[in-house]
Amino acid sequence: MGHDRMTGAVREFDLAVVGAGVVGAMTGHLALERQPGLRLLTVDQLPLDQDGLNATDLSAGLDVPTGRDARQRELAARSTALYRRLLAGRPGLPVRPVDTFWLLARDNVGRLRETMAGPALEEAGPDALDGVFPGLRPSGDRILLRSDGSWRADVAGLTRALLDEQRGRPGCAVREDEEVTSLRPYADGFLLAGEGGRPLARCRAAVVATGPWALHGPFGERMRAAGLRIKKVAAFHLDLRPAHDAPVLIFEDDDAFLLPQPESGRWLFSFTSQEWGGSPVLRPAALSGGDYSEALRVLRRYAPSLAGALCGGRAFYDGYTPDRLPLVEPVPDHPGVVVAVGGNGSGFRLAPAIAERALSLLPRSGNGRQ
Repeated sequence: MGHDRMTGAVREFDLAVVGAGVVGAMTGHLALERQPGLRLLTVDQLPLDQDGLNATDLSAGLDVPTGRDARQRELAARSTALYRRLLAGRPGLPVRPVDTFWLLARDNVGRLRETMAGPALEEAGPDALDGVFPGLRPSGDRILLRSDGSWRADVAGLTRALLDEQRGRPGCAVREDEEVTSLRPYADGFLLAGEGGRPLARCRAAVVATGPWALHGPFGERMRAAGLRIKKVAAFHLDLRPAHDAPVLIFEDDDAFLLPQPESGRWLFSFTSQEWGGSPVLRPAALSGGDYSEALRVLRRYAPSLAGALCGGRAFYDGYTPDRLPLVEPVPDHPGVVVAVGGNGSGFRLAPAIAERALSLLPRSGNGRQ
């Protein structure tokens, strides 16, 4: 069968989003918000109804509007504004406000204030968390602070809701369990091809948001050259039932936090893993003995009474960039294609701003039919 005849049989779209995680789903949502008649394809290599396979499913789902520099703070503030707009129109989405407490050394308060992207910090009383974590009080040079403006979410549920909206639109499609291995220039757009060059669809423009699979999919070498690396993100569960309005507690000096998940009847304890170089293609991420030791170290430092409640947990991979900013840029030799990867463990928190930036980099003709 000739090439033209083969590609003539595949469906054509205005925009293709490769990757159906939270960044990809948000990209599709914002694209359709701007152009309701857009012919949109979202495609993912994984089956979307099997939880626990990707970073979106296992994300802690915490949005605290902070940033280590002005660029991160700008992204965080913009994402918070976009989430507010989304929830105003869809209050049933699984995203909820959550009070935020910070436990840190008093000498580090000034540095924390500089990272805040909007919310104000105020000192909390030493007994502010007695009803949540009995016996957990600041001691020595530590201080307890409070802020508002944070959200917690069922990220998988949010993503599914956005994708379901796309499925219901005329001219749009969501395909799963279909790997895109290349985007080849074709006519006035691109041909999405699978294994062995099998044509999957045609599109006029594309956003590649493949998360921790970025080094193995389309333009993987380019992303590797840009310094994208894969790191494990790890968390344990605490077998303690939080109240429905329980706050998140952030151990700022150790880059860790305790997040209530009352819907699941547990707390999630997220901490920093330094395991680099894994690959979701080779094997799933898994918790290790070293992770357990690190979790115990942090809990025993701040809340020793909680250490005995550790039970099970989760681990996944995410893409990290050298400057810890998302990698969102056009592909020079593919006009009309933008990569949007490098969640740096904050994919949910920054997804709206990443998606908005990716769409802004597409040529106007790539955002839909003119």
